[in-house]
Amino acid sequence: MGYVREVLSGDGVAEDAAALRRAGASQVFTDRRGATSGPRPDLERCLNSLKRGDTLLIPSAASLSSSVDHFVATVARLRARGIDIYSLAEPALSTTPDAAAAPGDVLDTLDALRRRLISVRTREGLDAAIAAGRRPGRPRVMTPERIGIARELRTQKRSYAQIGRALGVSESAVRRALKAAVAPSAAQPQAT
Repeated sequence: MGYVREVLSGDGVAEDAAALRRAGASQVFTDRRGATSGPRPDLERCLNSLKRGDTLLIPSAASLSSSVDHFVATVARLRARGIDIYSLAEPALSTTPDAAAAPGDVLDTLDALRRRLISVRTREGLDAAIAAGRRPGRPRVMTPERIGIARELRTQKRSYAQIGRALGVSESAVRRALKAAVAPSAAQPQAT
């Protein structure tokens, strides 16, 4: 049996399903995007259809689980039922007899899985923020009002450090904001 889920929007689940079939999966279960944190009906159907002696094929550990803990728990439950797991992308995480890996390789691969899942969650958060019309990332400390005040204080010959202390921001934030505010107007063509 094979299982794949769309980890990020636009992921090639069809390509992963084809790779699982080439690797020997007689049936491939697929969960679409949005099934990351909620119920994954095809995963449940897949796990329930596996029998002792079967092997679950997955394209990668990230397609099976949304956390390292879930992956380890799923592998343990499958092993207790006499079912092997084989990951095409991470053979070190496979439990089949011909895929034995050194413990260090397993730990390195689990660490790589953890980093991949963090990356996936970060990308999901950024996509959600953009879809909601928000600007992702750190909020800017130099608002248009603060930039106006900083300009006025600079005309009074105040230092960047003094302006930063007055506004409650760093000196470098003041420098960057004033430099960025001047750059667009400097790019304007001069009237002759």
